[in-house]
Amino acid sequence: MDKNVWTADAVQNAVLKDSKNLEIVFSNYLKSFIGQLAEYDISLQGISSIDQLHKKVVDGIGLIEPKRKEILSVVEMFAASKHPFLKQYLPGFFEKLLNFYEEQGVNLYTGTGADVLRNDHYRFFNQSLFISLTAMLLENQCFEALASILHTKFLVFYKSYGMVRKVNFMRFREYNYTLNEFLNTGSPKRISVTADNIYKHAEGTSFRKLVKADIFLYYMSLWNPSSEMLDPYWYPELSVYNRERYILPNLVSRKYFEEAKVLFGVDDIEQFKNLLEQTTDPLERGGLYRVPQLKDGMMYSSVGSIE
Repeated sequence: MDKNVWTADAVQNAVLKDSKNLEIVFSNYLKSFIGQLAEYDISLQGISSIDQLHKKVVDGIGLIEPKRKEILSVVEMFAASKHPFLKQYLPGFFEKLLNFYEEQGVNLYTGTGADVLRNDHYRFFNQSLFISLTAMLLENQCFEALASILHTKFLVFYKSYGMVRKVNFMRFREYNYTLNEFLNTGSPKRISVTADNIYKHAEGTSFRKLVKADIFLYYMSLWNPSSEMLDPYWYPELSVYNRERYILPNLVSRKYFEEAKVLFGVDDIEQFKNLLEQTTDPLERGGLYRVPQLKDGMMYSSVGSIE
């Protein structure tokens, strides 16, 4: 696929011209985008020390960052109008992305071996992209598209096992040893160097939205835990920067709740409150995680109270 044809500019032109080929352009852009990520692979050839590998990873994070911003700019073109393409294509995009990594021999499972550490820039990219996209979809109230992503079981063929496995969105959040351990050498140590780096690359005031989106993903993982990973939940590293008690404050609006309820798989406010009451929240607060209690963050006491 020619990456010079299916570009972000091509999508923008198709949108502005209201082209009848918009769907073709958008779907092929997503395919082309994934393929281009192979250009950021880090080879161990020529790396003679662990310090060199760490530098390669940090450099890789900076090099791949424009791709995150690029695809967000494309999604944003459709988010304002809650375009059905988002629900139709984004779940498949993430499934193809996970399969791409497997095809390229990119091991996303966390670890400390050199062949695993060399992919820490991809781990950072995945985590930052997923949080950013969640924040954008929440801001634009694209709840059906987001629910489709969060509730999808992605089918991924694992070459090392010779089998297909079902995984969920938790696959996009893996612990980053390069950042949080090997490069966390200050005194005192930073609570999360991953969070610091996402902050560094965020667009100013939008970072607060990323923090809330990260915490929201933790809440969602309580209802959609992973059985494929050692950590079954999406632990929100950005919450170290959190100062908010309410994560989805607009849930006080009945109209907002009626649109957002698809995220939680409920039909009405009573079911939503029952869901919050019956959910076990295992997170230990303090230190790394500044996460409001589930009922507070999700507006249990006042949900739907404003007509």
